[in-house]
Amino acid sequence: MRSLDISGNTRIPILMELVGALSRAEDPQEVLRIFTRAMVRLNGPRGYVSLSTRGLRPGEYRITRMLSDEGEATIDSVDPWSSREAIPVHTGGFFGEIIRQAYPEVIHDLAIRDDPVVGNRLSDYRSLMAVPIFDNGEPLNWAIFLLNDPAPFTVQGLEETILRTNLVGGTVRKVLALRELREANRRIEREVEQISRIQRTLLPEKMPDVRGLTIAASYETFSQAGGDYYDFLPMRLREDGTPDPDGPWGILIADASGHGPAAAVVMAMLHAILHAYPSMPKGPAEVLEHTNRQLCAKRIESSCVTAFFAIYDPKSRELRYASAGHNPPLVKSPGSGGAVVRLDEVGSVPLGVMEETIYEEATVTLGKGQSLVLYTDGIVEASCPGGDMFGVAGLELALTACTGEPQCVIGSIADALRCHEADVKPSDDQTLVILRLDEEGTEGK
Repeated sequence: MRSLDISGNTRIPILMELVGALSRAEDPQEVLRIFTRAMVRLNGPRGYVSLSTRGLRPGEYRITRMLSDEGEATIDSVDPWSSREAIPVHTGGFFGEIIRQAYPEVIHDLAIRDDPVVGNRLSDYRSLMAVPIFDNGEPLNWAIFLLNDPAPFTVQGLEETILRTNLVGGTVRKVLALRELREANRRIEREVEQISRIQRTLLPEKMPDVRGLTIAASYETFSQAGGDYYDFLPMRLREDGTPDPDGPWGILIADASGHGPAAAVVMAMLHAILHAYPSMPKGPAEVLEHTNRQLCAKRIESSCVTAFFAIYDPKSRELRYASAGHNPPLVKSPGSGGAVVRLDEVGSVPLGVMEETIYEEATVTLGKGQSLVLYTDGIVEASCPGGDMFGVAGLELALTACTGEPQCVIGSIADALRCHEADVKPSDDQTLVILRLDEEGTEGK
């Protein structure tokens, strides 16, 4: 076995540099600049003209580029991919005959003088090689090479150039497609960012003033726009229209299936339904049943919403709740090591699945210093590198280890999650809402 010595070949390094540069090019004009410079280095100075018949009638063409022997533009350079309509359309002349043939051509003893389109710009050139560049089976572009020598081009050179120019044409199309894809992605990202900003305005701007409660929330989306949602709705207003802190409050946490803009839209629908509730509800089950009917009527396709809705009375400390397929909230007793209990007495199918679903209610009275912990499944379904989920057990351990103060709860769960995930990117939105009953209770306030 014997390797051929190519160390003395001066063309191979130029070709290797060419293909490497083409693989990194991000703009069609950059592709052509790279190719033109490499051809000059490989074959010496030569003129170059590119034509395009894309989108034109038979016989019409645009001169998209005209370069001198040194690679300098000899006509006003306009980007033919972004400003095509700014380039004049021509018919006839020497190039009109070239495109009419629609076939590769080599011409020796060339004489282009007083041409109706290019005038005498090319009168110094004595030979020409014209190669069609195909796109989807049609010769929509032409590469034309010019030299001062009256007979330098050969059939072998034409064969190589047909392949070379069409491969470069394919690179241009790929780069153009990538550029269009990047621009489309940027537009989508801007729209998603706008959706995300709008979505966050639907969340409570600040925690409500509920007598005897300290409230905190953490809201982390998997993508820019998420499907998690939480809200607080006053059940009784003062004469001036402001919420009565001593009156009952509706407490909601919900999770629309899926991710991104689609889930955010469903979340916005849920917000609109709840905030347009027609009357004072008798209880949380009634709210879920009404919301379910509205979502089913809107035909949200394969989407659904899990939700936990409760009505809390500050005077009695009673929490009446109903669940539509949502994770059971947890009640944490005060102090590190305090017991954790699940509120899982009732539950039914998510919203938007079955129109006539009946939801049951349960009641619990919160004790002084206890914390109610609401969460979405992005918390308990968070995975570690091995694939194991954080689970309700992991949540309960994090709760047991903290004092029950809302910020302590959020911090303890966040630390436990990050440790569990070990740099694995979350695959779902993660939301926590913590409500802690003050240890001195509500008496006398």
